[in-house]
Amino acid sequence: MAEDASRGMTFLSLIRRHRVLLGGVGGTLAVIIGIYGDEARTALDWLWASMGQVSEALPVLAVVGLCWATWYVRGVVERNRRQDRRVTAQSFDIRPADFEDDLPGDQTVIGRELRYLERVTRSNTLVVLLPGLGLDANDFRPYMNIAHEHTAALTLFGFNAEEAKDERYRPVGLKTHVELVNGALNHFRRKYPQKKLVLVGFSTGADMIIRLGEFWQTHPARNPRTYAMVLLDPNINHSSMVVSGAFATMNPSAPFTELIEIARIPKNITEFQNMSEYLHKISKKNLAHIQRHAEDWWDYWEGEEKCDRFLRRIGTLHAMCPKSKVVFSANYDQHFNEIVAGARRQSMGEMFDLLREDHFQLLNERLIAKEVAALVTSPSLS
Repeated sequence: MAEDASRGMTFLSLIRRHRVLLGGVGGTLAVIIGIYGDEARTALDWLWASMGQVSEALPVLAVVGLCWATWYVRGVVERNRRQDRRVTAQSFDIRPADFEDDLPGDQTVIGRELRYLERVTRSNTLVVLLPGLGLDANDFRPYMNIAHEHTAALTLFGFNAEEAKDERYRPVGLKTHVELVNGALNHFRRKYPQKKLVLVGFSTGADMIIRLGEFWQTHPARNPRTYAMVLLDPNINHSSMVVSGAFATMNPSAPFTELIEIARIPKNITEFQNMSEYLHKISKKNLAHIQRHAEDWWDYWEGEEKCDRFLRRIGTLHAMCPKSKVVFSANYDQHFNEIVAGARRQSMGEMFDLLREDHFQLLNERLIAKEVAALVTSPSLS
C-alpha cells in the first residue's frame, strides 16, 4: 500500500511538473479528434482543473488516449484499404503458349509484354475492359476508380505511348491481337479462377469481343468462360466506320496532314470536342499501329452494307454468352430499328439499347458502371 501511494505521489508530481506540456498535448488532441464546440472547451477546462487529482485525471487521460488510438487505427485501416484498391500498372510476358497456331515471321511478339491496369476489390466479379482504336487502358481509369467490381483494363500490343518509338513493338495483324487478348483473358482466369468474368468493349474494343466469339467457336478449349459482356458502340458495317475508315487509308508518314483531315469529320460542337480530345491522345502513339489496326477492322467488316453480317456475328456471341448487352450511341439512330427488327427474328432483341449520347461519351464512368451493374444483377437476356 505504501509503495502504491508512493507511485501515486510520483505520478502526481510528474503531472504537476509538466502541466504546460500536457495542456499543449491535450489541445492538439482536441484538434485532431475534431473537438471545436463550447462543450469541448468546457471539458478541456475541467480536465485542466482536475490535473491535481490523480483519481480524476487518470480516467480522463485514458478516455483521451482511447479516442486518439481509435482515430489513429481507423486512419491506418482506411489508408491500407485505399492502398489495396488503388489502380496499379501491370504486365505479363507474351509466351508461345498464348498461340495455338504458328506466327508469321513478321509478327514478333514473343518475349514482349502486354500491359494492363488493375484495381483489385473483394467483389466476386472481374470486369475486363477493352479500349477503342488507338486508345489504351488509361481511358477506363475514371470507371475503375469508382467501380465496385474488380477491374482490369488492357492496352493492345504496341498501343502504349511509351512504346511509340520502340522498334520491338512493330504493328501486328488482327489475328495476332485476338490471340493476345484471349491469352490475357485466360491469364486472368487462371489468376482469379473463382471470379465471374465480364467483358466490356468500347468501339473496336467491342468489335474485339465479337471477333473473340468467332475465335472461341473454332478454339473451344481456349474459351475463358465469360459470365457477361457489354459492347459499347461496336461497328455494324462500313457505314459506321467513319473514323476507322479514315485511319485505314491514312499515310502514317504524314501524320499532321492526316489528323487534320480526321478533325474535320465532326458535325457539331460536342463531336468536335470529343474528337479533339481523342486526336490529342492518339497523336502520342505510333500511327503505323493505328493505321494497320484500322485497316484490319475495315477488312473484317468488308462486304454487306446492311446489318445481316453483324447480326450473325452477334448471334454467335449470344449463343456462347446469353448474358450480353449491346449499347449504341445516338450515332446509330438511323440503323437501330433495322438492327432490333433483325435481332427479334433471332430471339435476341432485348440485348440492344440506344442512348442519347455521343460515341465517346459512352466512356463515361457512371454510364459504364450503370450498364455493368444492371447486366451482372439481371437474369440472362433472351
